[in-house]
Amino acid sequence: MMSKAILEHILDGSIVIDSVEVFGSVVKEFPEHPELLKLFADFLIAKGKGPSAVQHYSKASEIFFGQGRHLHAMVAKMLEWRLDRPSRKTLLRFLSAVSVHPHDENSVNRFLQSLLPAELMALFSQFSCHRFPSGKTIRNIGEPETHLWFVLAGELKESYYQLIGHKPKFNKQRLQQRTCRLLGQNHVFGDVFPFTEICISQGVIETTTYTEVIAISRRRLIQVCQKFPKVELGIMKLLQIRSETGADSPSGKVRRGERYAMQVNMTVEIHPSGVPGPAVVLNGSAIDLSISGVSFIPETNGTGPPAKLASLIKDLGHQRVRVAISSEALSMSIPGQIMRTRELVVNGSRTLSLGIQFDKVSPRVSGAFLAFAEGTGNFDKATNETGQD
Repeated sequence: MMSKAILEHILDGSIVIDSVEVFGSVVKEFPEHPELLKLFADFLIAKGKGPSAVQHYSKASEIFFGQGRHLHAMVAKMLEWRLDRPSRKTLLRFLSAVSVHPHDENSVNRFLQSLLPAELMALFSQFSCHRFPSGKTIRNIGEPETHLWFVLAGELKESYYQLIGHKPKFNKQRLQQRTCRLLGQNHVFGDVFPFTEICISQGVIETTTYTEVIAISRRRLIQVCQKFPKVELGIMKLLQIRSETGADSPSGKVRRGERYAMQVNMTVEIHPSGVPGPAVVLNGSAIDLSISGVSFIPETNGTGPPAKLASLIKDLGHQRVRVAISSEALSMSIPGQIMRTRELVVNGSRTLSLGIQFDKVSPRVSGAFLAFAEGTGNFDKATNETGQD
């Protein structure tokens, strides 16, 4: 008979099985272990044996549910339904049961029970599954926040740093750890709010053990929350709980303060989709620039007050753009997307800014940008003159 120690090594990735027969024999020895059943189902998928995986996902979900582990049950059930589409009756029966079945009283389970079947289905119908070894960095300082993450197993460390010195450099010698917290099963992370702004990671998240997580893309999350506002409120509460139960997370002021507040001239070229005619070309400057996006203030070019400028670029939200940055030290063109428009005050006058999120850039472009930004010596809070908090 196989020892439980060997079972734990299989679950934490220390022992890897590459035979369906051998893995199946392990499952026969532990037929009521939901994590093992789900792992075996994942393995069967990789081996092209989807029909066999369905029954193991189904059983794993049933056992998780019986243990009051609703998140794990939802994940296993959704993976099952990707392979074997359920009837509407079956779907509603399971999702409705989530809202009333007893659970272990953690905040994620309470969140799941607050949602209607349609809200649950929308939120969890599209997620990606990930298993990471110990010591894997999942998110680093300065990277865009692109996903909301739910921890299924393992442990991660979330660390926040403060920059020291007058001319910050992104290396360990110039960073000092300020706070840290541990994240475990049923924890949620990912600073995806507010949706109207570009969100940049202010910390580092790395695994301290073998870890299993699911990730929901921020783009998908925005779509779900626009349709189901209660989902957005629930997730905000989850992230608030996480913040309150650990070390304090950076405030919005820190988030904005750790971007490059530099004055850089640039041109934004907008090609409105589905609209005939020439591109809209705006000259202006950046007031808040990072490797993932920019707050851009267009010149009025004789168009008058913000209302007239707004009419010029109306209906351009979420349009594709190309941003050209040109100076003595740097010249580059980066594609991106308009995420929001905002009226603000600069030098006592009202004007308009565009929040633009850049597409992911290559390491070479990223390095060139950081070298340029450090050379300006203007890494500071981006500030009261913009009218931002």
